[in-house]
Order: sequence, then C-alpha cells, then structure tokens
Amino acid sequence: MTSYDPTSIDKQVLGFCLSAEFFSKVSNIVGRDMFTREMRDVFDTIFFSHTKYNKDLTINELSALFNDRNPAMPDSSREKAQDLIRSLETGNPDNTDLHLDLVNNFWLRDRARQIGEKALDIFTGDSEEFGELRKLIEAVEDGRISDKTTYSIVESDLLELLEEHAGPKDFPFEFDLINERIDGLDRGNLGILFARPEVGKTTFCCFLAASYIRQGFKVTYWANEEPAPKIKLRMIQSYFGVTRQEMIDKKHEYMERYLSEIEPFLTIMDSVGTSMEEVNEYAKLNKPDVIFMDQLDKFRISGEYNRGDERLKETYVLAREIAKRNGLLLWAVSQASNDAHDRQFIDYSMMDNSKTGKAGEADIIIGIGKTGSSDIENTVRHICISKNKLNGWHGKIDVMIDVARGVYY
Repeated sequence: MTSYDPTSIDKQVLGFCLSAEFFSKVSNIVGRDMFTREMRDVFDTIFFSHTKYNKDLTINELSALFNDRNPAMPDSSREKAQDLIRSLETGNPDNTDLHLDLVNNFWLRDRARQIGEKALDIFTGDSEEFGELRKLIEAVEDGRISDKTTYSIVESDLLELLEEHAGPKDFPFEFDLINERIDGLDRGNLGILFARPEVGKTTFCCFLAASYIRQGFKVTYWANEEPAPKIKLRMIQSYFGVTRQEMIDKKHEYMERYLSEIEPFLTIMDSVGTSMEEVNEYAKLNKPDVIFMDQLDKFRISGEYNRGDERLKETYVLAREIAKRNGLLLWAVSQASNDAHDRQFIDYSMMDNSKTGKAGEADIIIGIGKTGSSDIENTVRHICISKNKLNGWHGKIDVMIDVARGVYY
C-alpha cells in the first residue's frame, strides 16, 4: 500500500473538494493536471459527482463511485486509489477561509512548477514561447485567487447592473457634433481611429485627448508614427485652442497653465519597437484612464504567424485585453487603405491590411473622410461611424478642421 502524508497539501485539497459548496468555489482554479498519479483519478471522480449530482460526497460514496467508474483498473492501482480515498478528510466546515488559502498556495505551487518547466524548455532551446512564460508569471504576481483564471463569474444582481451600466458613460464625448449621437465610451472599451495619411487622424487624437485631460483623466499617448515631441506640442495647442505663434507670444502664461492643467494628466511615450506586453506592464503599474496607441499596427507581439492579417488580428485582440484587464479606455490608431482615398464616407473594411480582423475587436470605429484638394484651405472633414456597439448609431458627421489650432468644430 502507498503511504500518504495526511498533511500533504494536494491530499488536503482533495478532501476539501468532497464538499459540493467548496468545490463550486474552487472548480475554476483546481484541475486534474495539478495532481499526480492516482490522485488524478480520484479528482476525476469527485469532479464527475459534483457536476452530475451537486451533493456532498462521503468517503464511502466516493469509494463506490470510483470503483463503478473504473472497472478495468488494475488491482494494484485500484488499491492505491482506495487507500488514498480512505485517508481523506473534509476538514472543519467553519474554516473555509483557511481552506481557500491552502487551495491558493496549492495553485501557486503548481504554477511555479509550470514556470520552471517552461523556462527550462526555453533555456534548452526546445521552446520559444516567451509570451506563454510571461503570462504564467503575470498570473502569480499578486497571489489573488480571483486573478488565477482567464474568466470570472459575474455576481452583480439587476440593481447593481443597472447602476453600473445604465448610467452616464465613463468617458463622455465633449465634441457636441458627436455627443448628439453617441454619449461616450466606458472603461474596458476599445475604439479605432483611422484615416488616410495627412487627413487629420493625429489631430483628431490630440483633440480627443485634450478633451479627456479637461475632464481630469490621466492620458498616455504611445507615439511610434510621428515624432513624440511634435505630438505633445499639438496636443497642448489643441487643449488651449491656439496657434503656435499665440503660445509663443504668451509663453509664460501658457507655461503656468500647462504645469497645473496638463502636465499632471498627460504622458507622451516616444515608442519604437515597443511590444504589447510592455504596454500592458505600463498600464498595470501606472493606471492611466485612457491610452492612445498610434499606430497600433506597428507594436510588436510574440509568436509566429503565417500571414500579416493574422498577426494584426492578434494585435487588436491583445489591445482589447489591455483595456479590459486594466479598466481603461484604449484608442487604436490605424491607416486607411487606398480604397478610402478621396471619399466622404469610409468604413472599417477600408482599414489597411485588414477587412474585418481588426474591426471584430472594436466597440466603436471612427474613420475620417476627406474629398477634394489637399490644400490647407480644404478644411472639410467627415467623421464616419461604421461600427458602434455602444448605441448602434452609424453614419457620417460633417465637420471642419483647424490644423493650426489642432481642433475640430
């Protein structure tokens, strides 16, 4: 017979799982791969029983059910499993918090094993899954059970849901021409802004970011397209609604206002070759309210992809995850394809290198259309909403752009 240490954590966890109520609390955390040998077979029987009957299990019931489900098991293996079953103890039902802490430690120990195995495979050249290793490490950083899985149960009741989701938007649109049709966006949302080159998408981003700063939100702008200092200056112009010369003429006055009204809320990142993992790490540590990624297509991701559109789709999936995990609003900036050239209404099928892959992840997609000459006097633009999961409105809003002041009106 196999001798089991009655204090071993894996054996204790099996005993706690005889309780249907306790098992329901940890079933999304504890899995068969966390156990070894016959412990896996016993866990499978416990899992089957709770899934089918949802009742507490006695030792005798578990023993009988195990034999019934494993009729062809060799006698030696069956005896080891029955020896284990007979030694199980459910523990004090009033000590649930202690039991949950033990399950948490059990989970951490198992993740440490997985991290070690992944790291060894990478060290020996058997694997290049650095992204998978990072995910495992991230999952154990804070040690909270609620962060151990890729999903969680929504516990909110009707009143809580109405209070959380039926009220005003977290990030209202200040621009009246848009606000008349769409109130704004919420934390966890992903928006996409796209246009042809030199149409005004970066100006629109600066205009939008300035409105968030006025509302007291912390904004981080990742710039890997245009020079970051240039974007910062344009954003300050947009905030004040003045030309560069007007700021020069009153630079001390604007500097004082900048230090109190803008600097505490704005961070501009000069980004070249930045990975999506770095952006996620930054968001976790610094907790911005809004992130702009300009242009998102150029951010690096781990893994190998057969086609460029597959890589782009995964990039936008990761962008949505960053928004959801960190409770922020993320705006992705992208180029429009040549199909959008010299057109008033442009839709998401005209985004560069992707017909639907990028669009599938977004809550709202805003394209900026333009027709006619490219002269600076041509100030007419068309804000095109081609995807809108917020309230369903789609259409075109005719606007004007003031490039010198960095504003739309």
